[in-house]
Amino acid sequence: MVNLSPTGAKILRSQLNGTVTGHPAALERLRSQRLITRTGILTAAGWRVHAELVSTGTTATAAVPALLPPRAHDAVLAAARRPDQLVPGAEDVREPVERWFSARTLAQVCSAGYATHRPTSWGRDGVDDDARRALYLTAAGRSYVNAHGGHALRRRIVLIACGDLKQADQVYGDASGIPAGELYIGHYHRSLRAAANALTDQTLIHVISALHGIVPLKKKLKPYDMSLDDEGAITTDAISHHSTALGLGDADVIFLGGRKYADLITPSVPHLFAPLTGGLFEHRGQCRRAADDAELRAHWWERASALHDQAHTPR
Repeated sequence: MVNLSPTGAKILRSQLNGTVTGHPAALERLRSQRLITRTGILTAAGWRVHAELVSTGTTATAAVPALLPPRAHDAVLAAARRPDQLVPGAEDVREPVERWFSARTLAQVCSAGYATHRPTSWGRDGVDDDARRALYLTAAGRSYVNAHGGHALRRRIVLIACGDLKQADQVYGDASGIPAGELYIGHYHRSLRAAANALTDQTLIHVISALHGIVPLKKKLKPYDMSLDDEGAITTDAISHHSTALGLGDADVIFLGGRKYADLITPSVPHLFAPLTGGLFEHRGQCRRAADDAELRAHWWERASALHDQAHTPR
């Protein structure tokens, strides 16, 4: 659902060779709706809206969605302010949040189609039972936020390859293992992590483990010795379970790492953007530049967003 102001509709209708210009506030709103890029270029979604405007002669593609009851409205806006877009409820077992919402409020949000259940993928089967109750914004939920004065984009998730060099479990003396975000200590992995830290929020960084698949930074793992070529390594089917559980289809996704890992993920995340090229030495240099250069990071996210739009455009 897209709600356009008359000015925004006029801007889209009058595009010239895929580029738009106009009032800065109207352009910013079009950017927030993913209809244009930071430089004013129409996205795939923008072209679709442009075509509809031209064919119908209308000034907007949809009416502003009706307001939810106050508490449900607040819950949707609260989720939009979180990087992970979690709608926090009393049954949520994840990190503590500033404000909780009742089961009745969450049911209202869910029945409106503005949030959905999505378990977290931590095990090889792709499901973490403790997170089954968690609710996350849908695309319709983000449209609701944007239509009512908020600002919500798709989640920006970064996946990084694991590494051969790992912490010894004796360092921690904890039988449950070492957090994935601290387990891998090789220079190559650390360069990937530094770029990921600059690209997105910690909650949206996941490691691709040759043994465990897609795991969050806080998930504790025992040190292991496994490569993608070994028997018992994670499979594309298992990665597909993890991708679905994490809702990667409804996120802009950047992968930092080698080609083998990218090939493992792409079947279930066809819009995956893997910007690193060359060998490991070149990868480290590109990661250093991304960590230091906000403009490069913005460009990478624009590419990731465009790939998502392209992969999800009806043929």
